[in-house]
Amino acid sequence: MDILKYLNSISITVTLDNIIVASILIILIVIVIYFIYGTIKFFLKKKFKIVTMNINIANIGSVSIEKNRDISKIAHKAWVEIMTRKVGLLFEEDKDVIVEVYNSWYALFGIIRELLKEIEPRKKDTEIEKLEDILIKTLNYGLRPHLTKWQAKFRRWYKQEIGIGENQKLSPQEIQRKYDKYDELVEDLKKTNKQMVQFAEELKKLI
Repeated sequence: MDILKYLNSISITVTLDNIIVASILIILIVIVIYFIYGTIKFFLKKKFKIVTMNINIANIGSVSIEKNRDISKIAHKAWVEIMTRKVGLLFEEDKDVIVEVYNSWYALFGIIRELLKEIEPRKKDTEIEKLEDILIKTLNYGLRPHLTKWQAKFRRWYKQEIGIGENQKLSPQEIQRKYDKYDELVEDLKKTNKQMVQFAEELKKLI
């Protein structure tokens, strides 16, 4: 009986030792994983630098955004859309047709809207929300005010003018100069256009 008791005591002791050893190993593994995670996070933060943008349009001003893969992807798409349209080029009175410029500006609204809709809600963070806010303000408070003030009136006038016989021999640029508020319209258009070009340059910092 004494031998059986002794063997049982040995078995219990070995089991407790195993639990202690296993617990220590688990704690060590957790510590190592936490250390590795912290190290990776530290280096990723160093890699994704903070970018400060100074945006004139829509009175947005100075905004700092932490650049990361998602931010760069969104910014690149928006930048390409702006730079491949008339909105990203300075207006030239002797070459550009105002109606075509308005077509390009209007199309940009749809493109940027679709771009923002592509962002998965689960991927949104503070930095992405900052960029979303900038893009929305750029359209709503940058481009929209000029379009609201001038587009409908000018389009109606221009449509009537191109149908007049005496204007058939004139170029679109010559016809649009006959608009009674041409100078005022073009001044506002150039101002908005210049701000959008500057915005595109700032947006490129995030790519």
